[in-house]
Amino acid sequence: MTTKKPMDEARRARLMSLEQKIRDPSSLGNIDCLLDTLTALVADCDHENVKIIKNIETFIKRCKNRPFTLPKHADGESATEDTTDNKEAGAKAHRHRLSNNAELLRLENMLQREKQAVETLEKQERTLRQQIELITKRESDIQALANEYERDLTMLKHSYREVQRRADGEQENRKKLECVLVETTQRLQEERNLRTREMNNLQQYTDRISALEKQLADVQEKYKAEVETGQKCKKQIAELRMLSSNAEQKALDLQSMLLGLQTMRDMLQQEMTELQNQLTQERNTRIKRMEMQKELEVKVQSMCADMERISAREQQVFADNRTLVDRISELEKEYASMECELKAVQSRYEQEVQAHQESAKARLLNNEEANMQEVKALQNKLTEEKLGRQKAEQNSQDKERQLSMLSVDYRQIQQRLQKLEGEYRQESEKVVALHSQLEQEQSKKNSLLSEISLQSSEVAHLKSKEMQSQKELQQLRDTRKKLEEDVANVKKQHNTDILQVSYRYHQFRIPIQLIRVALFILFQMKEVQDQLEVEQYFSKLYKTQYNELREEMKDRMRQLQKLDEERCNIMHQLQLANARADTEALARSIAEETVADLEKEKTMKELELKDLLTKHRNELMAKEAVVTSLKDVEAELKKSLGNKEYELEDMMQQSKKQQEELYRLKYELGELDKCRAKLVNETILKQQAVNKLAEIMNRKDNNLTSKQKMKVNSTAELRKKEKENKRLQQELSVERAKYDELCQKHNETISQLSREIDLKTKLQMEIDCKETEIEHLQIKLIETASLSSVDNDMMEENQDSIFEGWLSVPNKQNIKRHGWKRQFVVVSPKRIIFYSSELDKQNTSDPLLIIDLSKVFHVRPVTQGDVIRADPKEIPRIFQLLYAGEGEARRPDEQQQSDVASSRSDEKPLTLQYKGHEFLQISYHIPTTCDLPSCQKTLWHVFKSLPAYECKRCRFKLHKEHVDNNNPLAPCKLHHDPNHAREMLLLAASNDDQHRWVNRLSKRIQKSGYKANSNNNVGTLGGSGNSSSTGGSSGGGGGGSRGAGGLGNNGNNGNSNTNLDSTKVSPR
Repeated sequence: MTTKKPMDEARRARLMSLEQKIRDPSSLGNIDCLLDTLTALVADCDHENVKIIKNIETFIKRCKNRPFTLPKHADGESATEDTTDNKEAGAKAHRHRLSNNAELLRLENMLQREKQAVETLEKQERTLRQQIELITKRESDIQALANEYERDLTMLKHSYREVQRRADGEQENRKKLECVLVETTQRLQEERNLRTREMNNLQQYTDRISALEKQLADVQEKYKAEVETGQKCKKQIAELRMLSSNAEQKALDLQSMLLGLQTMRDMLQQEMTELQNQLTQERNTRIKRMEMQKELEVKVQSMCADMERISAREQQVFADNRTLVDRISELEKEYASMECELKAVQSRYEQEVQAHQESAKARLLNNEEANMQEVKALQNKLTEEKLGRQKAEQNSQDKERQLSMLSVDYRQIQQRLQKLEGEYRQESEKVVALHSQLEQEQSKKNSLLSEISLQSSEVAHLKSKEMQSQKELQQLRDTRKKLEEDVANVKKQHNTDILQVSYRYHQFRIPIQLIRVALFILFQMKEVQDQLEVEQYFSKLYKTQYNELREEMKDRMRQLQKLDEERCNIMHQLQLANARADTEALARSIAEETVADLEKEKTMKELELKDLLTKHRNELMAKEAVVTSLKDVEAELKKSLGNKEYELEDMMQQSKKQQEELYRLKYELGELDKCRAKLVNETILKQQAVNKLAEIMNRKDNNLTSKQKMKVNSTAELRKKEKENKRLQQELSVERAKYDELCQKHNETISQLSREIDLKTKLQMEIDCKETEIEHLQIKLIETASLSSVDNDMMEENQDSIFEGWLSVPNKQNIKRHGWKRQFVVVSPKRIIFYSSELDKQNTSDPLLIIDLSKVFHVRPVTQGDVIRADPKEIPRIFQLLYAGEGEARRPDEQQQSDVASSRSDEKPLTLQYKGHEFLQISYHIPTTCDLPSCQKTLWHVFKSLPAYECKRCRFKLHKEHVDNNNPLAPCKLHHDPNHAREMLLLAASNDDQHRWVNRLSKRIQKSGYKANSNNNVGTLGGSGNSSSTGGSSGGGGGGSRGAGGLGNNGNNGNSNTNLDSTKVSPR
């Protein structure tokens, strides 16, 4: 509306100025011109296209979008001719009008009508604009409300999910608490059962103690009775005197008892030795068990180490996967940004085309001088609108870039979400497994606790038994001491009594009754001694029982300690498991929260995407037309590119022609030099002849006139020849200048061509490197995808598909002098790439050499006869690669070095051409054999070796006499093109590496080598092949043989003449 008001005011001002000029009497001179312009304007306003236009803005838009579709005449003239015709018709009408006043009135009426029409149209336009603004406001409000409702709905869904998640967590906690409650009730019940058992055991112990006390009281009563009887016996012994005969009998009895005790001691010693043997056996068995336990612990440690290695490998694979995913996302972002830049360039190109068209239209419009001011105003407005449009397009491009970046971020978020879901599933499975393990451990713990309680009760019981037995033992010891003291006293009294009795017997002859009493007392003493022995035996039994119980108690204590240690270990494991479960629960809750937040962000992003898509769809319709126009431009550019290629071919042909001209000019220059030499000789001869003539003339004094004539003739001829020489020298200088110019042009074209070829090779090498990197990434993706379904065959194929490592290449021709140069080699399914280091391999843009696998003939390990100058220790590590020269792409600086090396190698003389072979005379001092199947002679000797030939191309070895005698010999397999087949010597790190490289490369060559490709081509083309590649194919076909192993003379690494390093013998 703001832009409309000044336009209306300008229009009214112009109409008012027109009215003033018409009504001004001073402007009658210009009235005819004004009338002509008015009639032309009326005629233009009556046009169909002008009637459609309602305001200036639509007119400007129409000017931008499409040109006026003015009706064309039969002869194909444009609308500008119609305007000129309308002007002529207006002029004619003006010329034939009746009066100027009537015409002015009519024009004024028409002006007023036009003003009224314009005002009505402006009113209608204002009302329509107001309605459109109201409708757009309503639509925006409705859209905003819809967006708010959708956001509220997503927030409510998110809150509902969170509440549901919390409820699930509370239910799980409740279940866990119920499980804990059940476990505690079970423990309480078990503890009650244990207490009841302990009470029963205590009751049994008290009953037993009371019984033992009763037994002890009985024993004490018996002991008191025995003491009383002993006192009575003492009184009787004091009265009686024993005889010496009875004493002797008692001594004999005691000796017999001593013998019995000795036999008992021997028996006990035997039992002791048996027990010691059993103890040693048990110790040996225990040592064996300990060794077994140590072995099992070592196995467990090794298994743990394997588990750690596997986990480290898995982490490394996950890290590689993450780096690959990041790389893919970065590439996608770069691709999206490149697309945006392409669209921006396309839009700029479109704008330039439109500007060009508008400038062309403006040139046509500039022809009309009357509408200059209006055109300028329109141009200013057009420029303003162009600027606005450019800004809008820039904004749209920024939005597209943001949208592409958001889509890439959205994909990354989706991938992360999927990963998190997978990890969540794995963690949930681990949690379930840990719960089951925890339940098992708890059951084991309960069983162990019950066993521990039983063992503790048994230990308490044994301790009480031990205490009782110790008390009894102490009592028995006390009784034994008392009895021993009594027996000693009795023995002393007995001895004194015997002495007294014998003395009295001799003196007074004791009566028989006293002797009888003494015998009775002796019998009682024997009974007392028997009881004492029984008591001693019982005391020994108690001792043995006590020792056994003590050992049992020690064993039980050890078992208890072991069980306590096991219980502590189990408790520690339980604590660790609980800690793990808590950490996993925390991680799970965090993951759930992150998933919820991501879902929320996802929904918000989806809503934003919907809004952006609605905006984007509207813009896509306009851009499709741009794409079609750009496709047309692309087709035109392709055509121009084809023309340029044709021009390049023409330039190449011209350069060839110039080369031919150069050769021709060189030939002509050589001939000119010859002519000069002849001319110099002729001048010398002529001077000599002139000198001789002068001498002759001096001698002849008579014929002076004839001499003068001769001199005149000779000088004239000399002048003529000098003039001809000058002319020829001038022509020669001109030809030389032309030749120099042609040489400069030719050198420039050759240098330009070489630069373009170098650029092409460099770009092709970069493309090959990128393709190998893409193949490597695809294989890694396949490996990561196949990790879940662990297929060993697929893993082996993927590992063999791309293999890489360090190999060494000869630095120069002489290996022993210059050594080897290390290079990093990557073998992909299609090509072999050589890098100077592993960093260059990571950059993948600067390889030294690329060999196409489809052009490789075969690979083989070398012998000592093939590489004489190399170190004999290195020969088992060297192998040879044979390939076609056309399948090689080398860096430009390396190419120059290889060309120099090859040129040096080609300069060697003493070669013999025979049946395509390039034989070099050589003598072998290392074991080698003649390659002719009919010959069985040796080809070598330490001191006097036979003269022999070796082909520089196919390495065919034979005696010299076979060539001299014209023996039947197969032609050279590589005689067609010396630059076609090439060889390369490679040094591996070890013998195993060399075998592995040879095996892998031979497998790869069988799959996609020269022979495989040639067979495929024969199958597809029906046997139509080039005759120029027969040498390479025949060399590749003999991959297993030793003779076909050494083809190729022009190796790029300076290895072609390594087999010529043996001692040479000059031909006799």
